[in-house]
Amino acid sequence: MLLKEFSAKDKEDMGCPDIRVDRDGTWYFEGAEIIRTEILSLFYASLHLDEEGYYLEIKGERARLDVEDTVFLVKEAELVKDSDEAFVIWLNDGSQERLDLNTFRIAEENVPYCLVKEGRFPARFLRLPYYQVAQHAQHDEDTDEYFILLNEKKYPLKGSS
Repeated sequence: MLLKEFSAKDKEDMGCPDIRVDRDGTWYFEGAEIIRTEILSLFYASLHLDEEGYYLEIKGERARLDVEDTVFLVKEAELVKDSDEAFVIWLNDGSQERLDLNTFRIAEENVPYCLVKEGRFPARFLRLPYYQVAQHAQHDEDTDEYFILLNEKKYPLKGSS
């Protein structure tokens, strides 16, 4: 079997292999870092998230992941001006996409997140890309709120509710 889903107790009792993603987005299998790009690519392509957390599904078999924070990290951000203005973000899986500022939020301890992969997964901003976005923020003195203005639309920079 390629992957098989077990409860946490089953894994503990049976000594089943575990897959873990640390806060820095590094993947581990049974405690050893996964460095083979073709394996990481397969895992990213097979990644799912439900109410119980992250899991991989490959050929009908599932394995839950132990994820410290998020699987995806925003590593870089750039404001581009084509027919309209948008931020392009680069993720730790090597992909890039447009930042949906409607999903941008500031969580506890001022940690910024957004949704990626068509809104299916949260991604945590590293410090540099957060500053690359935040440098475009403006302040509304009347409401004492910060926002980003893109394409004549205001996107409030708000915390989690």
